[in-house]
Amino acid sequence: MSVSRLCRAYWSNVCAFIPVIVFLAYGRFGFGEAAGRWETAYLVGGFLGLGHLFWLRKHRPGHWIALGVDLYLLIGALLAVLSTSALQAWGQSLGAAPVLACTLVVGLGANGWLSLGLSGHALDSAPRQCSPMLLMTNSLAVIVALFFRHSLLIGGVLPILALVLMRSQMLKRQAAQ
Repeated sequence: MSVSRLCRAYWSNVCAFIPVIVFLAYGRFGFGEAAGRWETAYLVGGFLGLGHLFWLRKHRPGHWIALGVDLYLLIGALLAVLSTSALQAWGQSLGAAPVLACTLVVGLGANGWLSLGLSGHALDSAPRQCSPMLLMTNSLAVIVALFFRHSLLIGGVLPILALVLMRSQMLKRQAAQ
């Protein structure tokens, strides 16, 4: 793979996750005390996520993970406006489980109601086999994230990494068929 192709793939993935990148950067390195900073980060992330949802629907319609993360940020922004304690449970107490649950909801919606596969196009035989496998992986990731929610590595990083790697493998399998 050429360097220019790697760079294009990198920036394509960065574009898919701009709202969460801004959310995490502001939440971690922004101004003010931690509680207020994260509340503001959810509001900013939710605002960016709303516009980003429309961009993703047009440019990357099958990217469940990015769509799920945007949904997570939108719910977080709504909770930031309505209830500080609910926002704390959503953003801190449950670990990575809410992000993965939002991704699962988007995947179920794409498969069940819209009949879209990983690519965002109508399902035919290859994606019909791949999409349920990704949904199963996503379901297991939610369970692991909930069970190990107090471990950043086991309950946060590993389930998300497993989901991203499974999606990558499913897209490769889909392209080969």
